[in-house]
Amino acid sequence: MDLGRPNWLLGNSIKPNTQDFSEKIAWHDHKIRFAVHYCRDKDVLDLGCVQHNPENYKSRYWLHKALAIVAKSLEGMDLYEEGVEYLKNVGYSVFIGNAECFNTGKKYDVIVAGDLIEHLENLGNFLTCCKLHLRPKGRLLISTPNPWYWRFVVKAIFLRRVNANPEHTLWMCPTVLGQLLSRHGMKIEYCEYGSRYIKDRIIPLPSGVKHASFNASAINVI
Repeated sequence: MDLGRPNWLLGNSIKPNTQDFSEKIAWHDHKIRFAVHYCRDKDVLDLGCVQHNPENYKSRYWLHKALAIVAKSLEGMDLYEEGVEYLKNVGYSVFIGNAECFNTGKKYDVIVAGDLIEHLENLGNFLTCCKLHLRPKGRLLISTPNPWYWRFVVKAIFLRRVNANPEHTLWMCPTVLGQLLSRHGMKIEYCEYGSRYIKDRIIPLPSGVKHASFNASAINVI
């Protein structure tokens, strides 16, 4: 399936952080820990699994590698064709697809959307597709930047501008995410804020301000 490469898709033009390369997995990382909790022994679809540069599969923070170890079955989907082919060649079960318009003909226990929704143009289409592929009581896991992160707030106050990844199209908070999910027969059952780096974790601020992102588990209720 050739979807073509959108001109906004950065792909491997974003260089990987080679300092994170390791055969080990960062099981303590808040995003990995959160997803593994729900995906263990489940049938899982991981959306946006390439995470820009496919060389990131060597990183200890690459979520798909952790999911491949704990899931009952795992498939990955990404819009970046070169990245998908790269990961297939190193042994992963991945395919090309658009998160706003996909149909695998299968149902899953869990759909993972790690750092994905902030890249999309149409969240309604995305949630419709996810709903179609979830089993009853199945879960959609979402990780996304926290718009109230203290560094963003400081920049907004003093610089009147918060720079974002050139692919990003939106900021999302848990409250608005919950409202959107409810329109698609899903509801947030659990949400937590988290940061990868200790300098954010130890700062004496409320959880919803000191952390760089949040993770939400939404259950298919209808």
